[in-house]
Amino acid sequence: MAGMQTAESALDQARLERLVEVARGLVTERDPEVVIAHALTAARELTGARYAALGVLDKDRSGLERFLTEGMDEKTVERIGERPRGRGLLGLLIDDPRPILVDELSHHPDSHGFPPGHPPMKSFLGVPIKIHGEPWGNLYLTDKQGGAFDAIDEQSTVILAEWISIAVNNARSVAADRVQLSFEAAEQERRKWARELHDETLQNLAGLRVLLSAARRHAETDPCLLVINQSIDRVDETIEEMRRLIADLRPAALDQLGVGPALSALVDRVEAESAVAIDLRMDFAGRGSDSTSRLVPQLEDTIYRLIQESLNNAVRHGGARRAIVEVFEEGDRITVRVVDDGSGFDPEAPRSGYGLTGMRERVALAGGELEVSSGASGSTIKASMDTRRLGQST
Repeated sequence: MAGMQTAESALDQARLERLVEVARGLVTERDPEVVIAHALTAARELTGARYAALGVLDKDRSGLERFLTEGMDEKTVERIGERPRGRGLLGLLIDDPRPILVDELSHHPDSHGFPPGHPPMKSFLGVPIKIHGEPWGNLYLTDKQGGAFDAIDEQSTVILAEWISIAVNNARSVAADRVQLSFEAAEQERRKWARELHDETLQNLAGLRVLLSAARRHAETDPCLLVINQSIDRVDETIEEMRRLIADLRPAALDQLGVGPALSALVDRVEAESAVAIDLRMDFAGRGSDSTSRLVPQLEDTIYRLIQESLNNAVRHGGARRAIVEVFEEGDRITVRVVDDGSGFDPEAPRSGYGLTGMRERVALAGGELEVSSGASGSTIKASMDTRRLGQST
């Protein structure tokens, strides 16, 4: 008996040391995919499971968005076909996120069996993974070699699931920081080019126009008068185009006055350059033009770019004739909604022109989600964001 207790204690100590070692590696990893791969390897090693899988919940937390496995070769995975979506015993863990320990899968009332080509599995251990207390995914282990999973396996897997949640959250935070820095760098570059184009190129064009106008006054009967007039027209067109480019890059109003005046100028410019009529409705919860009551710059950038991209899509790709732009602030949330009557598009289609990926990333950084619906009668793009997510008001 004493010998058995010593053996069990040694085994527990070995597992604990391995868990600490795994945790150290997980929390320093910056790629979520690598975190999951290492976690599945560690889970099999710690419990003796033949197979391990990690299911990531969808945004409604009602099913599985992703299902990653370890222990099966590629041919077996291909033979099985469609990945599990969270039904049966897997669904039970989604509905009631608590550890599940099953000695014989076929005897469990929620077991739905396996699809053709699936390897036989007997024992099962499922543990939820939560991030900030909210279900994020589940860790599944099956077919323990040499018997059934026990309480020590469950305890080890619960601890591992906690480390996974910390590691995934850390990795996601690092990824979000990188995206935020890339957006900030892009806006800084836009600001730089807008300033240089305004201060250098636009001023030089204006100077050239002055010289041409002076030459025209002294060449009223000269044969070159026609050429001078045409040159002035071309310079005027280039100056106007340059002003549009500068405004698209980084409108001065966005930095100097805030997102409200910048959006008003954007709508005026889009209406002037296209046949679309835009109804702009804004309510910033009593914020004035005073800089101390403005939203943080990153959030103002997000709101402006979201609406700018939506209107560009409506006009250039959808052929819209009317659009509604709404920006409402209520409490700690700010909602942006753009509706148009264009020809619509497929939100799931890989079409870089719509910039949906960048829009989703910007909105996610502001603590929100982008909702996109589109059909033959038009498109709607909506986002609700946290005014506190990107820092304190400046």
